[in-house]
Amino acid sequence: MKEKTMIPPKLSTPGKIDLARAALANDLPLLSKLVAAIPGDPSARGTTKYYATRFLSWFEDQSGPLYFSVFAESGNMKLPFYAFSSLPGFDCPGAGACLYGDNEFTPDNFGKGWCYSFTGWRYPAAFFRQLQNSILLRSKAGRAIVASKFADIPQGRTVRLYVDGDFANLAILRFWMEACKTRPDLDIYGYSKSWDLFLTLDKQGYSFPANYLLNVSSGSRYGSKVKDKVLQLDCTRGEFVAVPVARKWITSKAYQDKDNEGSKEYRKEVLEALKEAGHEKRFACPGACGNCIARKQHACGSDRLRGVVIGIGIHG
Repeated sequence: MKEKTMIPPKLSTPGKIDLARAALANDLPLLSKLVAAIPGDPSARGTTKYYATRFLSWFEDQSGPLYFSVFAESGNMKLPFYAFSSLPGFDCPGAGACLYGDNEFTPDNFGKGWCYSFTGWRYPAAFFRQLQNSILLRSKAGRAIVASKFADIPQGRTVRLYVDGDFANLAILRFWMEACKTRPDLDIYGYSKSWDLFLTLDKQGYSFPANYLLNVSSGSRYGSKVKDKVLQLDCTRGEFVAVPVARKWITSKAYQDKDNEGSKEYRKEVLEALKEAGHEKRFACPGACGNCIARKQHACGSDRLRGVVIGIGIHG
C-alpha cells in the first residue's frame, strides 16, 4: 500500500491578509499569535510555517539581517529583470475595481477584485518578501536599507518598480524617484494606480527622473479626468489596460508567452477589445516581458511606445 504524499500546510489568502494587517499595525502580540497558529513544522523548508517563523524572527529585531532579498534578480523567463514588490492592496491607495471588484471600497471587500498579485501569494516566500518590503519602506531606516540594495544592482540593468504593490504614499514615491536619479545607468519602469500621488508631486514642481517610465494601470479608483492629467506627465509612457477575454486563453496559458499555443489568437482578441474601447494606438501584451518586442526589449519600458495603449487579458 502506497503512502499518501503529505501536502505542506498552506495559509489562505484571508489568513495572509490578517498577518499583513497585524504586521503593518506593528502588533507583535497578534502577529506572534497568528504565526503560532499556522500548522506545520517550522523547520520544513518551503512551507508557510517555515517562512512565517523566519519573518517573525526578523520582525522582532529589525536591526538584524534580512531573511528575504529586497529585489528579485531575474526571477524567471516571464520577467528577466531586477524586480521590486511590496504588498498588493495594502500599498495601493489608488486601487479600485482591481482590488474590490464591483463592491464598495470597504475592508470587508478587500481582495474581492481581479488583482493578479494575490495569486502569487500561493508562494509563501513571495508573500513574506512583499510584507518585509512594505515594512521597510514605511520608515527612514528601512528605506535606507532598500536604497543600499538598490545601489548594489549591477550597472546597465533593467529594473521594474513594482511587480506587486504600488507607491503607498508621497514619501515613498519621492524616495523611489530620488533613488532612480542616483542610478541614471539603469532603465526603470513600472505600473501604478497611485495617480494622485504623481500629480501631487508634479504640483510641487518636482522633476521626475529621465530613466523612469510610468505605465498608467487600469482598475484605479480615480476617474478619467485624473488619468488624463497623469498621461501628460513627462515620466508617463502610456496606459496599461486589463480587458476581458475568453477564459480558454487563461486556462490554456496562451496569455503567458507569445510562443505558447493560442497566443496569436489571444492577442488578436485583446487588440479587438482595445479597439472597441476606442484606443487607436494599441499593443497586446504577450505575457513574457523579456521578448514582447524586437531585440529582447519590453514594450512597457520602451520610450518608442509612448502613447500606445498596452492591453492584457484579465487573469487574476
